[in-house]
Amino acid sequence: MAQYRQHLSGDAAFKSFIPILTADIHFELNSEIDAILNETKTLLSLLNEESSALSNEQIKDIILKESELSWQLASGKSLPTCHLPLSDVSKKDEMIEDQEEIDNLYEASIYAIDSLKKLPISGRLLKNCHFIMCNSSRYEKKYPGEFRKSPIWIGNGKSTLKTAQFVPPVDDDMTQAFSDLEEYIHNETISTDVLVRAALIHYQFEMIHPFIDANGRVGRLLNTLYLLEYGGLKSPCLILSYALNKRSIGYYSMLQRVNHSGKYEAWITYFLNAIREATDYSIKEIRKLKQ
Repeated sequence: MAQYRQHLSGDAAFKSFIPILTADIHFELNSEIDAILNETKTLLSLLNEESSALSNEQIKDIILKESELSWQLASGKSLPTCHLPLSDVSKKDEMIEDQEEIDNLYEASIYAIDSLKKLPISGRLLKNCHFIMCNSSRYEKKYPGEFRKSPIWIGNGKSTLKTAQFVPPVDDDMTQAFSDLEEYIHNETISTDVLVRAALIHYQFEMIHPFIDANGRVGRLLNTLYLLEYGGLKSPCLILSYALNKRSIGYYSMLQRVNHSGKYEAWITYFLNAIREATDYSIKEIRKLKQ
């Protein structure tokens, strides 16, 4: 079961999540997970083969597609369109800002992928990505490029620290947990299958929630970077957000279910299925580009 830290007392009291060490996460592989792993690896090999013939511009088209879908998952909105009456000024301004967010996420993705040639996956790299993707007026008070120092909470608009559905780790716990996650990412002596590790890394990052905002977008980009660095993905052509968008309700509830149950098998199965579905979709999108 999840562990929590008690803070303050009385009406101000709240509990924050304490992540366990990533390497200490316990789970049991089963025949279902094994079958998904085998199928996903076959598809990833095919994805690598299909993407090897793409031009740089075509690869950027795929990265843009992922950026758009990742933004959609984060915002819950439709993609912005210019087909609006000229009189609807406020809506047009909102869509201009939405498009700016997508453009920034795309630029952050390009930066991150290029930076893997000289920088390891690290807090420094992710902070730089966060700064680029949050470089707009919407985020000027949310400390772009910096890990948070104060508690945050996840819930509806009326939630407080006390009534929130989830309160991520506070500063000290967050710093320690992220340091552990970095170590886990780069520990090549761990025998756990790399795709299972990707599932655990994604879960752990989202539970740590190191930024005030945009943690989902950074976490999905982290997944691409990890698979490029350690998972055998040869080019950044995996459109993971396609599958997560289709499963968006289950995506958030599944993350929380782990905390309530202390069991990771269902999350691993869910995430591997998402990678498998995203890989299949990515192959189809690549073949469209080649036509």
